[in-house]
Amino acid sequence: MAKKIKAGFYSLSCCEGCETAVFDLEENLLKALGFIEIVDARFFDGNHPEEKLDVAIVEGCVESDADKEHLLEIRARADILVAFGACATIVGIPGIRNALPEEVQKRLNSKAIIPTKEKAYPLSAFVKVDAMLQGCPIFTHELLDVLVKLYHGIAPRLEDVPVCNECKEQENPCLLFEGIPCLGPVTYAGCKALCPTERAQCIGCRGFTNDANFESLREKFREMGVDKKIIQNLFTYFNPDPFKKKEGEK
Repeated sequence: MAKKIKAGFYSLSCCEGCETAVFDLEENLLKALGFIEIVDARFFDGNHPEEKLDVAIVEGCVESDADKEHLLEIRARADILVAFGACATIVGIPGIRNALPEEVQKRLNSKAIIPTKEKAYPLSAFVKVDAMLQGCPIFTHELLDVLVKLYHGIAPRLEDVPVCNECKEQENPCLLFEGIPCLGPVTYAGCKALCPTERAQCIGCRGFTNDANFESLREKFREMGVDKKIIQNLFTYFNPDPFKKKEGEK
């Protein structure tokens, strides 16, 4: 077997649910340790802050200067950086604060133990991200797949395939036809359509695909009679507002 790759697991502002999900690998975690050496991770009681890393797996978003400094330090140590879960890739639940009125933001900042930034940011706002693991939390089969690919020198990448594809594979009835607003048509697959399979709407925790047709889906929701506030909340629960005009756009 080739030399083990050196990896570290880190968390910024988050609930650390994705790191906890690592243990759901169970016996596969033991197999992974056959080709990966975890040299830095709180849950393994490892702390080697000066050691060079082949791979850094980072959970959480950037909400403070301390987060940013920690992220920059990790990036400087690692050849490859993996954004780990919704908070790291698309800001996730902490990103809800980005849409709050300015006066509410100020009150939040005044009560914070650690001074916070004006917004919550994904890792890619400050550093190069080489690979992403989506979801809230991540799915362990994808984590194992990424680790194996990195070991063999293969760059993991997201396919622009929506959750709808996985619903079809599992022969799930379409929730849209049943009057349930679902983000499956615009959200990255990879979760095995976990929520729709249980007859729960997809709420976009895996991020939006690059070719997503937001206007068409929003119009479908309107035809279904879904309240406009519910539509807005659904699109922005995990993700930045896809309908908000970017700076410079008319």
